[in-house]
Amino acid sequence: MSETHNFTKALLDELQPIPGKTRSYFYDKRINGLCLSITPKGTKSFLVYRKVEGKPVRVTLGRYPDMKIEQARKLAMDALSSMAGGTNLIEEKRAARSEGVTLSEAMADYLRVRGHTLSPNTISNYKTVLDRHLANWANKPLNYITRDRVARHHRTLSETSESAANKSMRVLRALFNFANGQYEDRHGRGLFPDNPVSRLTHTRSWNKETRRDNKIKNSQLASWFQAIESLYHREDLFTHVAADYLQFVLLTGLRRREAAGLNVGDLDFRDKTFTVHKTKNGHPLTLPMSDNVLAILKRRAENTSGEMVFESSGSSGQINDPRRIIDYIREASGVHFTIHDLRRTFISIAESLDIPAYALKRLVNHSTGGDVTAGYIIMDVERLRVPMQKISDFINQTAANNTTGIPMPGLRTSATESPL
Repeated sequence: MSETHNFTKALLDELQPIPGKTRSYFYDKRINGLCLSITPKGTKSFLVYRKVEGKPVRVTLGRYPDMKIEQARKLAMDALSSMAGGTNLIEEKRAARSEGVTLSEAMADYLRVRGHTLSPNTISNYKTVLDRHLANWANKPLNYITRDRVARHHRTLSETSESAANKSMRVLRALFNFANGQYEDRHGRGLFPDNPVSRLTHTRSWNKETRRDNKIKNSQLASWFQAIESLYHREDLFTHVAADYLQFVLLTGLRRREAAGLNVGDLDFRDKTFTVHKTKNGHPLTLPMSDNVLAILKRRAENTSGEMVFESSGSSGQINDPRRIIDYIREASGVHFTIHDLRRTFISIAESLDIPAYALKRLVNHSTGGDVTAGYIIMDVERLRVPMQKISDFINQTAANNTTGIPMPGLRTSATESPL
């Protein structure tokens, strides 16, 4: 049964929590609905309690003794008056907080709710966009970000990089779409029905983006491998890891994070296959090892000190972005490339060799989209072995035909062994 008292300072100072209860409530005789809540640890707070539309609602007014009894009674009367008119103060507070949600808070909520469906690369890209391109808005409420501000900021970003400007606005659009479903007013309506990024679509202001098609030319493969070979003569073991990693990406066509995250436990040397579990489309990918890839993976498995195939001393334990090594190879070979260019080179070579389309899509883990026929084709890993080896052999032969004395890609066992 609820205890009712005439609240006085002496009484509230003496009140103690009731043993066995998660919260103890003591009600005021003068203001019906005002109560004092006491936690098991003795924290005391003033609350207002009333049923609104048949639902019990408790609203915290403040801590005692910071809030005086008369202050609590006055606030309680105001709150009870609002609640008598059907206003749910808890929902009002929640709506008020939602209306003031900032861009960084929306990003945090987005990653909390949606993070499990996103790849680490996507999460990293979102955070980078917020930190680099939307930093001035990070602590601004979402309703500050108007259509006009979006249009102006997009133009400003475009002066430096048109692709970065588009990417930033796509991230912002996704956050506003999420916010409209996540934050509601007291009537359950979305607080942000108008996505300000839609201005770019309505005014056709999106920058035209040309898909990058840079790759290593066949005539450049020899000098590229010569630069790779020189890395094995260094004492720094990380350069050996980086050299193997870059060759592995070229010889498999994997995305850089997929290759970097390869674990020793993902390697099956008996069946000569390896499995990538964290892929862009979320589906594990098992691929055959060509002769060159087998040599690289055996070498790395024998020399790694941990679980990662391409290990590093960084916090993740795996290679991330060997920029210093890439810069050296660019200078030594005269071939300007990015890690993703290695994947494009693999795909380009596969297409030139007339590798069947479905086999190529499976090799590079591309979605078949709405292709109904592809849904009926079960591409066993062994059916990919011949295409994978064919691509590797072509890279070997092309590099060898353009120069003499270079090692076959991947086929070395130590830094001191002479090229095959």
